Amino acid sequence: MLEIGCCYGYNLAYLESQCDFKCYGVEPSPKAVSYGKQIFKDKIEIIQGTADELRFEDEFFDVVIVGTCLYQVDRVLLEQVLKEIDRVLVRGGFLVISDFDTPVPYKVDNKHNAMTPTFKDNYGDMFLHRPFSYSLAEKRSYTFGGDFAFSTNVQERMSTQILYKEKELYYCSMEA
Repeated sequence: MLEIGCCYGYNLAYLESQCDFKCYGVEPSPKAVSYGKQIFKDKIEIIQGTADELRFEDEFFDVVIVGTCLYQVDRVLLEQVLKEIDRVLVRGGFLVISDFDTPVPYKVDNKHNAMTPTFKDNYGDMFLHRPFSYSLAEKRSYTFGGDFAFSTNVQERMSTQILYKEKELYYCSMEA
């Protein structure tokens, strides 16, 4: 199992205690990585890095979790990040995306860091629209800040989507 944007690994440590998976995390913050390694020692493996260069073999993970971090990815790097996530996930694996979920893309000021804009979008759709590769297994919508009700404010909409990466590529044929 891989979590991208794992902070110091608290989610991974919990999942590792509940599942029979070897857990890895990728996190850009050196402080978070150092802290996570200090707390969780050998329970989970946290690597400093970013999602545009995942240092794992092709189809290495059965589950990839992307937790509320795609909104921070520079749009120049977004396609590379999506390709890397797809590359490391096995066919027949699951991709879990928790992030903003807006009907159209938005670029807004980041409340916490004026130097980094926030890009709100439906990130699950970016995988679902890849030719014949992913299917939506489950989707739960909620409101930014923890309210588990649907928000009428499009800027506050979030979701967790579980996508299944198809084992086979399917192609349709049309007979004349």
